[in-house]
Amino acid sequence: MFNLRTLQFTSRVLTILFLLIFLSPHKVISQARIKNVVIFFSFGSNVPAFNKILTGLNNTIGGSTNDPVNIMTEYLDLSRSVNDDYAKFVINMYNQKVNEFMVDLLITVGPGVNDALLKYGSSALRDLPMINIDLDIPGRTSLQDAGIKNGKEIIIKLQPGKTMKHAFDLFPDYKDVYVISGVSRLDLFFASLERQSKNEFEPDHHFNFISGITLDSTLRFVKTIPPKSIVFVPLYFQDAAMVSFSTPEVMELISKNSRAPVFTGITDGGFNAHGEGIGGYLFSYTNLGEETGRIANEIWSGKPIQNIKVNEGDFYEHMYDWNELERWHLIDSKAIPANSVFFNKPTSFLELYKWYIFGTFLFILSQTILIIYLFRTNKRQKAINEKMLVTERMHRELEHTDRLSKMSILTASLSHELFQPLAAIRFTAQAAKQFIQTNKLDAHKASQMFENILEDETRATKLIRSVKGMMKEETADKENVNLNALIVETIDLIRLEAEQHSIRIQMVLEENPVFVSADKIQLQQVLMNFIRNATTAMEKNDPENKMLEIILRSTKDEAIVSVRDSGPGVDQSLMEKLFKPFASTKKDGFGIGLTLCKSLIEKHNGKISAENIPDGGAMFAFSLPIIKNK
Repeated sequence: MFNLRTLQFTSRVLTILFLLIFLSPHKVISQARIKNVVIFFSFGSNVPAFNKILTGLNNTIGGSTNDPVNIMTEYLDLSRSVNDDYAKFVINMYNQKVNEFMVDLLITVGPGVNDALLKYGSSALRDLPMINIDLDIPGRTSLQDAGIKNGKEIIIKLQPGKTMKHAFDLFPDYKDVYVISGVSRLDLFFASLERQSKNEFEPDHHFNFISGITLDSTLRFVKTIPPKSIVFVPLYFQDAAMVSFSTPEVMELISKNSRAPVFTGITDGGFNAHGEGIGGYLFSYTNLGEETGRIANEIWSGKPIQNIKVNEGDFYEHMYDWNELERWHLIDSKAIPANSVFFNKPTSFLELYKWYIFGTFLFILSQTILIIYLFRTNKRQKAINEKMLVTERMHRELEHTDRLSKMSILTASLSHELFQPLAAIRFTAQAAKQFIQTNKLDAHKASQMFENILEDETRATKLIRSVKGMMKEETADKENVNLNALIVETIDLIRLEAEQHSIRIQMVLEENPVFVSADKIQLQQVLMNFIRNATTAMEKNDPENKMLEIILRSTKDEAIVSVRDSGPGVDQSLMEKLFKPFASTKKDGFGIGLTLCKSLIEKHNGKISAENIPDGGAMFAFSLPIIKNK
């Protein structure tokens, strides 16, 4: 009995030792060091080409080993700045960082970055392994010119002639060509490439170059283009009014208004396959990013940079929007290669799952009812996962579109909101000048006028800081705002203008103060926008029928501010898209004001609305959560 117990105890001890030996790790695997990559982009973050380069870079960088890579992107915004102070600030920041932590690779993208590095970069920053991506522009600064020896250049050699020829092959009978571009320096450069290539196709094709006008004028012109024509939009960053846009945004508008087929001019920077034209034979920024990632992997593998070759043959690709091909009856065109990339191409269920269905049928015949049930359960789970992936992809696309359009919306809104304080400063200065000419300006009047100018300047400064904060997606400093006082203060600002237009103002306020947590200047922007729209709506009314009513009422949980006018109301066709960008009831309006108002109110966790009043006029309102027990 004793021997049996001893044997059992020994067996248990050996089993435990066996598990400890074979289930415990024999060595600790050290985590691979994260590689740090810094990317300097020459322009702002709203350039679609930069996003495509990043997408391609993320697809390949790190190689098959999947080593962790940390990518830091900086947008120097060289095209928008009057000077390069911001680029200097960013580069100086990395002059310090490069001494504080390891940077494994520096990537520079776009014209002007090498000049900025040569001017402001430290020797430590310029000595980093570097990949430079730049356009083949005459007079550009090469890595060698910038004093950078440990770098590899990828020069983008665009071939607009091949892109044009492919479009002409698709439409052999269309001889009139319209090239539409913006007025920024890069817009004009891309248009010049198209202009240089036109000699290959004249006199068989007649070219018209359209530039130097506003986007509104461009869209009106597009509607007049004859149907049997071809439209190219190489690049469109800025119109003649100095309003900034993204090329895909402009492409979509032109395509919707054109009776002729529309092609993005040279690259896929203006082509996202969401109604921005047909596509064509285009330079692919995504492929460029993938090649950049491949070169980075070779650098990290220890291969000398001077021995690394750039594979330029994969940069161009045939890509098309299937819906546009159907629109122009090109689905069966022999000019489209079979290996082209098609976006939005419909696929039938049988074509997509024919082998899967056949295998399932054989499986069902050979298995029991239980196995059939398990298969159906598995199939149902796959369908749910696919729906989740589609929903996630749509969410990412919406976020991407919002970032591209935010810059153009906020830029237009800044000019929209600054009109009032700047006009007040101008009127005060003109009045002071008249007093001086008539020797009627005493010290008291001069002091009062200077105070008025300083107040208007302060308001303009706050507007600029407010819009700047939104452009950088900063969180605005909020305070407890008394809505009664805010409304009275805003009415005082526009009272003189209202009297000049014979507008009677009536305020209906709460007896007790109503407080909300908000950015005061942003709320004033919203209220001023409502009042200006109401004033414009009553321009054609008789003087005795110009009534502006501002009402503040509160409930247990929220405060509601409404502005009512006695104008003709809002056209019902505009009501559904009233708060969307570029929808305006004014002939000369941006269509930005109400979009900005909606964005501001929603950032304050509020709601905005508009409705027509049955007995005449329109009412715009916003509601905000109130501060209780104030």
